[in-house]
Amino acid sequence: MAIENPHPSTATFLRDLELLAHRKLNFPRELGMLIDLARNQAMVQPLEDAIFHAKFVTKTQEVMKRIGPLGEGFDKLSTEFQSSMEKTTTLLKTIVKDSPNESKQVFVEMFFSMDQQSFSNLMSLLGDLSWVKNWQVDGRPLPFSMNPSTTVAVPDAEKQTGSLKSIFSSALVASCLMFLFIIVDPPASTLGWILALLILGSTVYIAISIRKLDRS
Repeated sequence: MAIENPHPSTATFLRDLELLAHRKLNFPRELGMLIDLARNQAMVQPLEDAIFHAKFVTKTQEVMKRIGPLGEGFDKLSTEFQSSMEKTTTLLKTIVKDSPNESKQVFVEMFFSMDQQSFSNLMSLLGDLSWVKNWQVDGRPLPFSMNPSTTVAVPDAEKQTGSLKSIFSSALVASCLMFLFIIVDPPASTLGWILALLILGSTVYIAISIRKLDRS
């Protein structure tokens, strides 16, 4: 069954999401399809709502498994779980309802069939969507929130590396300037020498520490 490749911004988002989650997504292709369908069919709000309910469903299921059927509040959690599952499924069906037949068939067969495997697949997909919610909580934009005319944001790891290099350069320049100051205009007292050497030593230490951190 031929399915179109995800939009470039969606593909980048999926890779970055896996970096954030420190694991592979369960259904990256299908998650990408949902994102692109929501973008192309003006269904962003239903997807946003589905992401919200997916996070609630996955967390509720975790609590239910932890406390067990005999645990206090299990029945109430079970009712809320079923309600959110229904809402999430309805939202996902709304997104794929007017999609191309191939895309719709993928979701019907994999997630919306009335069998145990379909339910298991759906829960795994909701687990992926819950990580999308974590992405949002961190203040990161979703692919359809980005301006397509701009370049993709630099990943945090690259930003951190650039920041470390800038700090290292500043510390190195400060060390050199302090050394030149001592040579050109030596301190007149013992205390002055002590302070000057302490400042020089501190800036050199900072530069070395930042270089080690940048390489780690």
